Amino acid sequence: MGRWQDMPLEELEEQYSPSRWSRRMDSESVVQAHVDVMTAGTQRAQAAARTSLHVPYGDGDGEKLDIYFPADSSETFPVFVYIHGGYWQDLSKDTSGFAAPVLLSRGIAVVALGYDIAPKGHMDAMVLQVRRSLAFLAKQYHKIRGIYLCGHSAGAHLAAMVLSTNWTEFGVVPDIRGAVLVSGVYDLEPLLHTYVNDALNMSLEVAQGNSPILCVTRAVPVAASCEVLVAVAQHDSPEFRRQSQEYSQALRSAGWSVSLLDLAGVDHFDIIEKLSEETYVLTQVRGGAVSCS
Repeated sequence: MGRWQDMPLEELEEQYSPSRWSRRMDSESVVQAHVDVMTAGTQRAQAAARTSLHVPYGDGDGEKLDIYFPADSSETFPVFVYIHGGYWQDLSKDTSGFAAPVLLSRGIAVVALGYDIAPKGHMDAMVLQVRRSLAFLAKQYHKIRGIYLCGHSAGAHLAAMVLSTNWTEFGVVPDIRGAVLVSGVYDLEPLLHTYVNDALNMSLEVAQGNSPILCVTRAVPVAASCEVLVAVAQHDSPEFRRQSQEYSQALRSAGWSVSLLDLAGVDHFDIIEKLSEETYVLTQVRGGAVSCS
């Protein structure tokens, strides 16, 4: 496949339309099924777990998070922070607790982050909100023993932007020990020419300033202990797959500890839905890494 700059606009739109690449069902059905699975999983998790919902980390309407606590939270515990996808304009923290039961059973707390999605939210603000939410967790919850980020799609982009944060501006350095970036977009410039930007209304300057692949920092001692897993689905589009490969290479070149996991038999949606399954490879990788840290 040629460079994205050389693609006709119709092809570029298709490359950045994840639902068109699913082999399981048509594009509308796979999106609705995704919402249904995430919603039902979150409802089950909230019914079974001890939670603190809608905790404000700022003054904005979307600046809230949900916390799912393990049964024994008297001692310190690792926390798994999930950042939802939806192309920065759909979904919410209210459908983001689906993976909690499996992780809670291992003594891992789960946090589902909320942020102001477009058109209310704009890209600079969303990136700042996610960074501020992690600073809030580090300051307010002293029992946390290590933060493990997980983002899907747009959420993977936001999690990747966290890795380039200058924490001196926030007065705290969150103890981020790992990041799982699932089917993400790490260069936003191609999106300027697609329907995705209709709601986001990004300029070239904003897109470049918020492209993780252009913001990779060298792995300082704090970052050196953070393991990054970039995961991509077999049935993601070639452009999504290219972005994952190139971003993982950029991190590796900058000295980060990074692995690229190409998952067979899944698409852009069930690659993350399966995180609620005990035996799923991403659950095993992340749960095991958190438990052993």
